[in-house]
Amino acid sequence: MAAVLGAALSGCGDDRAGGQVTLRFVWWGNEDRAEVTRNAVDEFQRRNPEIKVETEYSGYDPYFQKLSTQVAGGTSPDLLQLDRPTLGEYAKRNVLADLGEYAGKSLRVDRISSNLLAGGKVDGKQYAIAAGQTTQALILDPALFAAAGATAPTEAGQTWTWAQFAEAMNRIGAQGAVAGTTDPGWAVDWFEVWLRQNGKQLYTEDGELGFEAADLERYWTMFGKLRATKGVTPPEVTTKQDGGLQNSGMVTRKAASEVGYDSSLTGYFSTYGQSLKTASLPSDNASEPGMAALPPVSFAVSQRSKHKEAAVKLLDFLLNDPDAGKVLGASRGVPPNEDIRAQVCASSTGGNKLVCDHQAAQKDKMGPAFGPWPSGSSAIKRDFQRTYDDVIFKRANVGEAARRVVQDAKLSLGY
Repeated sequence: MAAVLGAALSGCGDDRAGGQVTLRFVWWGNEDRAEVTRNAVDEFQRRNPEIKVETEYSGYDPYFQKLSTQVAGGTSPDLLQLDRPTLGEYAKRNVLADLGEYAGKSLRVDRISSNLLAGGKVDGKQYAIAAGQTTQALILDPALFAAAGATAPTEAGQTWTWAQFAEAMNRIGAQGAVAGTTDPGWAVDWFEVWLRQNGKQLYTEDGELGFEAADLERYWTMFGKLRATKGVTPPEVTTKQDGGLQNSGMVTRKAASEVGYDSSLTGYFSTYGQSLKTASLPSDNASEPGMAALPPVSFAVSQRSKHKEAAVKLLDFLLNDPDAGKVLGASRGVPPNEDIRAQVCASSTGGNKLVCDHQAAQKDKMGPAFGPWPSGSSAIKRDFQRTYDDVIFKRANVGEAARRVVQDAKLSLGY
């Protein structure tokens, strides 16, 4: 559970005791990520006794609810974790420090690819640094697939179409024990992949929508057909999805597979079991798998921190120190520093090896990062899921719901 620090902590690392600097470092994630992150922080504090680090973590929604309150109250943490929907918004609100002032000096970035660094830029400024590299995956239980006579492309170079995906999921659903897969229709992230496969994008470079209601209607209709045959999870399971493992359709044993980011694989490994395999996502476009090498999450420093140098020192340690790399492993995808990545993957076991092996197998399918989402996209992400709930519970037809998503998204984006 989250370590609740609350009012005992002053804002922006403002504590000092005998010359000691106190930093606050917050993130979201599962217990496996929390444990290794705390261990890495402990090593940092051992080497830097003049810097005390208070850590706090929680699930995704509670994290941002609390962070929003802290920012509004002027008590932002010193080092924080963001993702693509939230980075642009916090940068636009002047919450984040420009890390470009430290890059190449106290913050080493020379072994982090330009692709990953670009994911932390907003309006040309480096407001965040990728905490790892992730890509999309179908996470699956091979025993359940084999029992149903279903197959998936789990080896390098293998591909499949959406029709082949549907056939496999329906085979599993027909067995009656579990659904073929957790319904992917709830998350705008997976819609983004499908759009890329079809020559479109979620957002344009100008921060406007890159799709039409007809595209979303077609996408959601595909999963509606699978829902009727138990190829995907029923509404009462799908509505609980929040990106965490506690409510995961697969982890709760309601589905034989699940679309996710490989940065979560260490969590699946520890909660579901060690027999997991991964596959590429289906695509009907042989030249565009829709997958990408993305920052799973990024680290940023608060503009209001009174100890930015110390926060940057901690950030540099997490990204570039070999011992930190050993401890963190692939808990946020493979390490962003390519030297640390090679070190980690060469000696990886368990869940870390699953992440490394997936990225190695899918290397030829991973295009460049899609880029940060524009301000307003976190509201779109929430509206997308809420509207899909209306579809799966038959409170709205697919066409009506798709048009509503587009209309509300334009309002969120300010046009």
